[in-house]
Amino acid sequence: MKKLVFLSLFFLISCLSEERNVNKEGKNGFINLKQHSFQEEPYVALFGEWKFYWNTSPTNIIERESDVSIQLPNHWNGYPMDYGKLPGFGHASFRMKVQLPDDLQETLALTVHEQDTSYAIYIDGKYYGGSGSPASNTVQFVPMVRSTIVVLPQKSNITIDLYVANYVHRKGGIWNDIVLSPYTKAESRLTKHKINETILSSIFAFVGIFFLVMYFYNRDGKQTLSIFLFSLAVLLRTISTGERIILEFVDMPYWLLLRVEYLSWYWSAPLLYHYFYTIFPGDFSKKVGNVFYGLSVLLTFGLFLPPVYFTETASIYPIAFVLNGLFVLFYLFRSFKNKRMEAKPLLFGISLILVGATNDILHAEAIIHTTYIAPSTVVIFVFLQVFTFGRIVRQNIIKTLEFAEEQKQFSSSFSRFVPTEFLYHLGKDDIRQVDLGDQVQKRMTVLFADIRSFTEFSETLTPKENFDFLNSYLQRVGPIIRHNHGFIDKFIGDAVMALFPYNINDAVKAAVEMQEAIRIYNSHRAKCGYIPIEVGIGIHTGNLTLGILGEHKRMEGTVISDAVNLASRIEGITKLFSARIVISAETFIEASETLGFHYRLLDRVNIKGKTESVFVVEVLDGYEPEKASRLIASKDDYTLALDAYRREDFEEALEAFSSLIDQNPDDSVSRLFCDRCKESLEKQKLESGHS
Repeated sequence: MKKLVFLSLFFLISCLSEERNVNKEGKNGFINLKQHSFQEEPYVALFGEWKFYWNTSPTNIIERESDVSIQLPNHWNGYPMDYGKLPGFGHASFRMKVQLPDDLQETLALTVHEQDTSYAIYIDGKYYGGSGSPASNTVQFVPMVRSTIVVLPQKSNITIDLYVANYVHRKGGIWNDIVLSPYTKAESRLTKHKINETILSSIFAFVGIFFLVMYFYNRDGKQTLSIFLFSLAVLLRTISTGERIILEFVDMPYWLLLRVEYLSWYWSAPLLYHYFYTIFPGDFSKKVGNVFYGLSVLLTFGLFLPPVYFTETASIYPIAFVLNGLFVLFYLFRSFKNKRMEAKPLLFGISLILVGATNDILHAEAIIHTTYIAPSTVVIFVFLQVFTFGRIVRQNIIKTLEFAEEQKQFSSSFSRFVPTEFLYHLGKDDIRQVDLGDQVQKRMTVLFADIRSFTEFSETLTPKENFDFLNSYLQRVGPIIRHNHGFIDKFIGDAVMALFPYNINDAVKAAVEMQEAIRIYNSHRAKCGYIPIEVGIGIHTGNLTLGILGEHKRMEGTVISDAVNLASRIEGITKLFSARIVISAETFIEASETLGFHYRLLDRVNIKGKTESVFVVEVLDGYEPEKASRLIASKDDYTLALDAYRREDFEEALEAFSSLIDQNPDDSVSRLFCDRCKESLEKQKLESGHS
């Protein structure tokens, strides 16, 4: 038994071990991290006093010396203002100014872990990301619970604004840590959290199924059905809290996710009591169990009410939850006194569950700031149940868990070669279901990105340097594509082909963010004495066929379509116009009502393999902010110049394009049209001379 206790505690510690946050306390909305070393202490929690602006969005903040501050992380409920205490509903902005080291080498990122409702992250007044859509009214407000990582600009002084809105939950505000860290560390930590929760969920799922199968083989063993139901409740609790890994697999709306969370919470306690009652019916009271069952049924009906009502139980139900645990502990101690064979390990297991549940309740109520540990303690408890069922049962479960871990590692490894999104759109849940000839037709947006003059550039590098460079580049653009709901179909040397199955704007937004990431990357390269790189991006929307191509001994997923070829050709057109992002007219027309970016028309161009020329459009947001602003400001003049060019009034067009070049000397598109006008005028003169 001592060895079992030691192993259980060791497992719990190993599940929770990670680099902890270093709290840096802000005063009156300012934190000085000028002397902080992110290499020695990578995770910094922006703790302390944040400037607080009630019913104000970041764009409407007017700073005054009389601005109030609020301690974060915390809920704003009951916060005293001049006009009274704040309710849970409303919207507000939190502001913190951060001074960073001047010689910072790492690319920093801000991690905002899941909050109660929606939030948006603004850096220096610019929107960087968030969860849901916070707004000043319930019409525009969209709740969502999700962690967010945003890459910060390379500046020594930044202003962080967190815009939070709540119109559905009982509590509003920021109740989890806001963490500043190197981007690679932030991404690694979030991935680790999700992996840990996925592993725990897999354990609950497989153990629950195992006990369900045992019940079908032995209907008299009611305790096996009870542990299955308890495992199911904890499984739902695990995937609907924390990083909410259920959202990685199911696009679940907020209202449903919240109800799954509370439903699993309401039923975990009475199901646990019932499990012990089935093992020791002579020591446990059936009437007490029925009381908790009745309470759970009543609370379950309450889930049909709006969230603002049933979330109020989060302040009341913990009393019943703890009371249920104390009854279990009392009756289990009676079983131990009566020298029941299984009572000793079960008594240890329920003690761990009570500790974990108490910690999670206090953490959820923002009374303490730790992390969720109840799922880990339940894993230990389930292991103890296996111990009580004997050596054979333990061995079978260990084999099941090992198989589950191997399958998870296999799926995780294979997903790096065949994207899970590819399998999803192919209608397959697992790579083992794929067969030669499987195919499906979809309408998607195709993005091609290619490094310009890479052949000449690569000749100056060794093979290892080439691979290191490409991997460094791809590690920056790959996450951006995934973040914008796309997936990489294949790498073609230095080129990237990505598919966006849902929204055209996803592809354009990804292209703009990729160009921004490349600018940051070039600043790092400049510091190391390396030459900058330029990337052209072409986008086209059309019907395509996803399928499995090859032969039975060697297969691969691929995409076949004229749309793919056209997207590749459009990327090549970026070299002709020296443009960063070019999209097809078909893509532009289909997204014209929702295209959230600035653009300008280019020209009809001949595409290799196409009998008719294709009209293309340039997205101006792909340039540096200063250049993009200049091009946007002169867009009307450019349109008039292009109209003259298309009317073949080359003198008027030449004068207009020349004026545009005077305003923007780096406007390569206007310069190209200017040269074309000159060539056309020369040609007209020659033809006139011959006549």
